[in-house]
Amino acid sequence: MKIYYAGKNMDYVKKYGVIFRGTLIINEKKKIQRISKDIIEKEIALAVKELDD
Repeated sequence: MKIYYAGKNMDYVKKYGVIFRGTLIINEKKKIQRISKDIIEKEIALAVKELDD
């Protein structure tokens, strides 16, 4: 897991493009911009399930 901070880290721009608000990146593949507690929980559960398969 890596946390990028806007204004401090810029290496994420090459990978994910410009980000203007809170964004969830799953396994460096899936980019989710509309986040809420429910969406975060769902996406983390799906990512963990993919690891188990």
